Amino acid sequence: MNYLNKIINWGLCLFVFLLPWQTRWIFKDAIINGSVWEYGRYSLYGTEILLIVLIILGIILAMRRHPEDAVRRLKDPIALTIVAFIIFAALSITRSADKTLALYVWLKLIEGIGLFWLIVKSEKRHLLKLSLIAAGLVQGLLAIYQFFTQSTFASKWLGSALIQSIDQGASVVQFLDQRWLRAYGSFPHPNVLGGFLATVLLLIIISLWQLNQRINESRNQEIKRLDYGLNIFYWFSAGVVFLGLVFSFSRGACLGFVLGFIYLIIYAFKKKLRTERLVSIKLAIFFLALTGFVLLNFPYQLFTTRITAQSRLEQKSLIERQNAAGDAWAMFKAHPVLGVGLGNYTKVLQNKDANKPGLPAKASAKAGWAYQPVHNLFQLILSELGLIGLLLFIFLFVNLFRSVAAVNYAFLLAMVFMALFDHYFWSLYFGVMWWWLVWGLAYNSKIKKEPLLR
Repeated sequence: MNYLNKIINWGLCLFVFLLPWQTRWIFKDAIINGSVWEYGRYSLYGTEILLIVLIILGIILAMRRHPEDAVRRLKDPIALTIVAFIIFAALSITRSADKTLALYVWLKLIEGIGLFWLIVKSEKRHLLKLSLIAAGLVQGLLAIYQFFTQSTFASKWLGSALIQSIDQGASVVQFLDQRWLRAYGSFPHPNVLGGFLATVLLLIIISLWQLNQRINESRNQEIKRLDYGLNIFYWFSAGVVFLGLVFSFSRGACLGFVLGFIYLIIYAFKKKLRTERLVSIKLAIFFLALTGFVLLNFPYQLFTTRITAQSRLEQKSLIERQNAAGDAWAMFKAHPVLGVGLGNYTKVLQNKDANKPGLPAKASAKAGWAYQPVHNLFQLILSELGLIGLLLFIFLFVNLFRSVAAVNYAFLLAMVFMALFDHYFWSLYFGVMWWWLVWGLAYNSKIKKEPLLR
């Protein structure tokens, strides 16, 4: 039993560290008018294989240890809501235009919930915290490299493609005659990188709080020396991850981080936490200094272009988002109660274009990349699962929110804010896993004893 527990705990750490890498086997591709339709692809990710194994081992361990406890926990309000949400999502498969695609997406949802369960049950949350920070450090370094070289690198085994600022379709900041590549890390889009780094950066801040509090209270010089080394690691990671977040130029992620950081500062002052206040002030000065360094060494238009959103590309992006919101609203009005089916949002858009006058039956007027989900998690769920599905989703996370220590609200505020401006928490494998992973880390049934990942 102990060996199974160790395998699960260390396996989770490995999963968390490797999760940002997009290595996958595309066993069924989806092409529309000669270009890829990403949301119709069927893939098996490398980390997904590891997760499935861990979930199976977790079930075996739970049934061997306390089978009656597993049954009892199903009566918990959160567990009941999760089960109801899973069942309702499964029922949506029967009314989907593409039932196979809906089943595929449903299985990804099951995996995300399985990850949440493993994280909640984990006895080594401090190791998961270090694994996440290490993963963030790697992604931050990669983002800095990409921004300075204005290029990513291609690797079949790491799941990355070559993207340069001169490429059409690359995510760039454009002003005057210049095109600057936004950092991707190992992710499919800079916004996903930004969301990941914003959350990791908040985790580093709280970790610094805890570590400095421990240093102040500890009298053991040996432990203090180890903690000083860890303190240097956290500060270095904070600087690298912050720069990576800046170079992603993700507005939603940057604002999400600022919102979470402001909440932590208010929390520290309101609770009169002396050490935490001092660390927060130092970090604020550190981040401002790094921002000043970037502004002094790179064109200021990189930031003003993203803030004012007046350039051609920025205006195009805003128009596309507005059109997507309109499509989602029309889809909801046509299927208000039950939605169009799990994972079928872009499929319905495709069918809608195919039915335009003058087009052959089942022929698309656009390329595959043009079919994008609406950039709002809640609007996307409303379109796919209808009003009932959205209410179940909200009810689930309201219950989870009540089981979270106040300091962890910083993560959740940032995540919910970012979810208002993007869809990857629902539409992409990484986003689904990341959403459930963060909620699993924040969730705690013993708040008074464990304020955060101890």
